[in-house]
Amino acid sequence: MAANTETESDQGPIGTWLHDIGAAFDPAIFIAQLFGFAVIIFLLWKYVRPPVQKMMRDRQETVRTQLAEAEAAKKRVAEGQKAREKAVAEAKAEAEQMKKDAAADAEAITSDIRAQADHEVKRISEHGRNQVALVRANLVRQLRTDLGLAAVDKAGELVRNHLADDSAQAASVDRVIDELEEMSSGSSSAIPSSAKLVGLHAMRAASRDAALAVSDKFDSAAGDLDGAALAAASGDLTSAINFLGENPVLRKRLVEDDENAAGKNSLVHTLFDGKVAPVVVEVLATASTQRWSSSGDFITALRRQNSLIVLTAAERDGVIEQVEDELFRVSRILEANPQLASLLSDHSKDADKRVDLLQKLTGDKVSGHTWTLLSSTVRLLNGQAADVAVDQLAELAAARRGESVAHVVSASELADAQVERLATVLGGIYGRTISVQTEVQPELLGGLRISVGDEVIDADVATRLAKAAETLPR
Repeated sequence: MAANTETESDQGPIGTWLHDIGAAFDPAIFIAQLFGFAVIIFLLWKYVRPPVQKMMRDRQETVRTQLAEAEAAKKRVAEGQKAREKAVAEAKAEAEQMKKDAAADAEAITSDIRAQADHEVKRISEHGRNQVALVRANLVRQLRTDLGLAAVDKAGELVRNHLADDSAQAASVDRVIDELEEMSSGSSSAIPSSAKLVGLHAMRAASRDAALAVSDKFDSAAGDLDGAALAAASGDLTSAINFLGENPVLRKRLVEDDENAAGKNSLVHTLFDGKVAPVVVEVLATASTQRWSSSGDFITALRRQNSLIVLTAAERDGVIEQVEDELFRVSRILEANPQLASLLSDHSKDADKRVDLLQKLTGDKVSGHTWTLLSSTVRLLNGQAADVAVDQLAELAAARRGESVAHVVSASELADAQVERLATVLGGIYGRTISVQTEVQPELLGGLRISVGDEVIDADVATRLAKAAETLPR
């Protein structure tokens, strides 16, 4: 026992521990523990190791990614630094270029301003010279005008003093008549009457010329006929126009067969010789040989010529002024009563009934020539409105009367011999009998002012002085 105690004491603590282990060692327990440890190791290897490895790989990948991003960021920082340095360099270069451009622009602007200033100086100088020239021209013109007006005033004073004598005024009138007589003798044809164109403005040139030819033929053929004969001829022409209106084939042949003028003339004489007045036959024959734009113009021209025949009769009977006044009054009545004008224009009604209505309107308030004009016009309306037709009649009568009367204004009373001579001269100029109406206006000073229809002959001294003043430079 003492020996064992000594042995344990000699082994020390390690030996004691080993001894305890050996005393406590159980193989079965050891194997079980070893197996449990192996199971733990297997479980750790099987289930713990893969996620840990995956986690470690992910962590390593993350670290690598972060390292790559850090490297990329480092590169970007370096590139940004380079870009900044480049931008700074470019900005400096651009600033330098802008500075140079600004200097060049400033120099160009200065040059432009200098050029504009030079141009403006030249323009102002030129304008000043022009203004001086204009003022000078105005002064010269004003001086000429003043001198001219003074000369005209002085001439007017001399003329007034000269024409204060009655014999001098009479001599001035005689000079005007002499000038008119010279004009009349120097002209081979009479001045055409503007009345001849009344009612023809709507026609084309061919029809207008044809209508004027018919009118001229009547004037030459009816020179010796009195008012009664002309009134009878008007009735014959009215019947002939009605006949042509009722026979469109005959009317068409007379209008359109231009190549057979002789045949048409012979046809007219065959149809109308011995049935109507010779002057009417001449009018119809002349109309048939003319060139017309349409058959409507042919009938319109004959209707107008029929009115001219009656107006010529009134003129030769000395009642054309009365006829004009009566036609004017009837035209105003129709204008104020459109329903009445519509009834007179109603072509569905018989012409005799429309004429009877017209008779009730006028009664015995119009002369025979006026009634002939109105009744024949209503019968021959040919689609025209009655108020328009009567208004054209009044216009035609006014033109005819106005061109048969000369309104003569003089500074003093004309002698009978002067009036007669003037009427003869004007009749030669216009190709028809002209009656002279005189008026005294002392302000004319001398000479004559003559109005025939729309035509005015200013041959008085006052007008000539005024025209002389008007022609002065202004």
